Amino acid sequence: MPQTPDWSLGDKYLLQEVPVLGALIKKYSPCTLVPENETRYFATLMRGLISQQLPPAVVNDLCSKIQALLGEVTPEKIIAATDKELLAQGLVQQKIDYLRNFSHMVVNGQVTLDKFAEMSDTEISKQLLQVKGLGQWTIEMFLLLALCRTDIVPTADHNFAKALQTLLNLPTLPKRGEINKLTASWRPWRSLAVWYLWQASEELTTKVPAGKNKK
Repeated sequence: MPQTPDWSLGDKYLLQEVPVLGALIKKYSPCTLVPENETRYFATLMRGLISQQLPPAVVNDLCSKIQALLGEVTPEKIIAATDKELLAQGLVQQKIDYLRNFSHMVVNGQVTLDKFAEMSDTEISKQLLQVKGLGQWTIEMFLLLALCRTDIVPTADHNFAKALQTLLNLPTLPKRGEINKLTASWRPWRSLAVWYLWQASEELTTKVPAGKNKK
């Protein structure tokens, strides 16, 4: 299992280098993120494939049914299950195809889940982007939440973008390229800063940026 980062070091760095985050750090510290055991990686990414365009409650139900069907969720068991069995759990054919493709990629070594701990963020992203049905948002969430990589900024996450807009008093929602520039000074602890903004997202997004009037 990957080692949990020393988030307190990140707190010290961000308090010194990114003063605008100071109030959030003091309010929400310490960060409680811990990495998942590598035996969970397949199930976590499977959930990411299933969750596309579905509400969380539906995703939870589908994953529970697959767990009940298969017992331990492994690529080998996904491959061995019939379409009829998986359709009966509520999956649509496209999602089944995605899961089978991903399972085969793990089994044949195109996706090396067992080596992720030794790989860079870029190397992992490159592998996972080859998996049909896995997009940038899902991969960024996996790197940040499952692997606890310390320098991930989820440029595809709307809630983060909204919180960042309010924190920095921006007139419009920042685009992906802008987000990378705006958070450059947060390196190498961007994941930690993101976590604090997520904790405060409801608080931040109820505020109105300068120049904007409530309706």
